[in-house]
Amino acid sequence: MFNTPTRNHFTFILERIGTYLFLILVIIGNMITSSTQNITDLFRVDYWKEIFTQVLSGDWSVLLSAAGGILLLVIIVLVSVFRWSRTCFHIDGEMLFSERKTLMRKTSKLPIGSITTVNVEQNVFERMVGTAKVKVDINSAVTANRTDFIFILKFEDAQRLKTVLMAKKQAEQTAAQPPKTLLAAFGLGDAVKHILLSVPLAQIIVGFVALYPLFFSDTALQGKDLIMTLAFLAVVYGFSLVMSILNLADFRLETDGERIFISHGMLRKQTYGFEKNRVKAVFLKQSLLARFFGLCSVELAVVGLGNEKNESPRLCLLVKKDRAEQLVHTLLPEFSAVQPPIVSSKTALIPAFFAVMLCTALAALVIFYYPLYGWILTAVVLVFGSVCGVLSQKTRTVRVEENLFCCSAGILNKKTGRFRYCDLQEALFHTNAVMQKADVGRIGFSILSAKNTSKQKTGWFKKEIYTALCEKIMAAPDVN
Repeated sequence: MFNTPTRNHFTFILERIGTYLFLILVIIGNMITSSTQNITDLFRVDYWKEIFTQVLSGDWSVLLSAAGGILLLVIIVLVSVFRWSRTCFHIDGEMLFSERKTLMRKTSKLPIGSITTVNVEQNVFERMVGTAKVKVDINSAVTANRTDFIFILKFEDAQRLKTVLMAKKQAEQTAAQPPKTLLAAFGLGDAVKHILLSVPLAQIIVGFVALYPLFFSDTALQGKDLIMTLAFLAVVYGFSLVMSILNLADFRLETDGERIFISHGMLRKQTYGFEKNRVKAVFLKQSLLARFFGLCSVELAVVGLGNEKNESPRLCLLVKKDRAEQLVHTLLPEFSAVQPPIVSSKTALIPAFFAVMLCTALAALVIFYYPLYGWILTAVVLVFGSVCGVLSQKTRTVRVEENLFCCSAGILNKKTGRFRYCDLQEALFHTNAVMQKADVGRIGFSILSAKNTSKQKTGWFKKEIYTALCEKIMAAPDVN
C-alpha cells in the first residue's frame, strides 16, 4: 500500500477552505439580507446573464454583490478541487514523495530515515467523517516551527501509513518492535485539576480589569442586561474550559525503551511518538496555584516535532514534584539535576531599581490631576515594583551540572529549563556599561527546537558562570 500515487481524502478540501467558506457564506448572507434583491434572483438564468454582461462591459462593481461572493466561492472550490486532484504522495523504497502537478509544479522527496516523528491526530470533524490527519516531521532547523508534511486519510489508512513509515525508518517489521510500557495515565479528573490550577494569575487580573467597568462603574450594567452579559461570558468561558479539559483527558505516557509515546484527548485525539535522542530540553512548569499544592507539569522541546501552534508536548499533567522528577529520571536520566541552584547576582537589583523608579515617576504624574489617588498609585507602584524586583532576583537561578545546564525564573509562575551542553548553540553574554563594571551579565543561548522554546535567557550572573558554560559546551561531544 502507498506504493502508487495516493490522494488525500476529499475532506482535505473542506479542511483547507473551511474558514474561508464560512466567512464567504456569512458575507453572502449579509449582502442578501441588507439589499432589496430577492434571494430567488440568484437562481434565475437571466440574473446571471445580466451579471456577466456587466462584468464584460467593465462594470466590476457588481462583484461586490452577493453574486460576486458566490462567484468567489465557486472559484475557490474549483481551484481547491483542482489542486486536490493533482496532488498525491507515494512511497518508493526508502523515499517519501509528495507531488503537486498544477501550474506551479512541486515535488518533495523525503528520505524516510530523516523522519523524526509521525503523529496521527483527529479533530471533531475528522472523527465524525472517520478520517485522521497524519503529520510527518523531519530533523530540520528550517522547519522546526511547523509540520513538514500533512496528509488526511481514512483513519485506518492513516494508521497504516504511520506504521509503514515507522517500520521502514527502523528497518524492521512492526511485529518485531519492542512492546510499550505504560508509565503514567491521567483521567478526566486529572485534566480538570490541571486546567483549573494552570490558569495564570495575570490572565485573571487582566480579565478583572477589562470587566470592571461593566459591573462596578457609573455605566455598570443593570437588571436583565447584567444577567444576559454574565450568562454570555459564562457560556463562552465555560465552553473554552470544557474543550481544554477534553483535549487533555485520557492522557497516556508510554515508552518502548527507545521512543516516547504520548496521547491525549477525548474529542480531538492527539498522539505523539518520538525518539528519546530528539529531546533537546526539559521544562518543569508551575503556576502560582500549582505551587501552593506542590505540583508541577513537565514539557519537552523535541526537534522536528511540528509546533505550529506554539505547543510543546507534555510529558505529564500536574503531579507532585517528586513524581515529575521520577518520570524525568526514568525516561530521560541525562536530564536529571542534582546540584544546588546558584541565585542571581545581587547586582541584578540595579536595573530593577531603575525600572521601578521610571514606573514610579510615570505614576506620580497622576498627582497633578488627582492628588489623593495619585499619591496612592505612586506608593503602590513603588512598593509593588520593589517587591517584584527583589523576588525576581531571588527566583532567577542557574545550575552548572556535569552534563546539564539549568536555569529557572518566575515570581508567580515558575519555569525551570534543563539543557544538555551538546544541544546549546550561540551562547552569548549580554551586559551594559553599568553592569559590566561588576563583571555581570545575562547569558543567552538557543537550542534546535520550536520557536517558543528555541531562545533562552538567564538572569544576571557573574561572567565566570558564562565562562564555565562555554567550556562545558566546547567539551561536549557532538550528537545527532
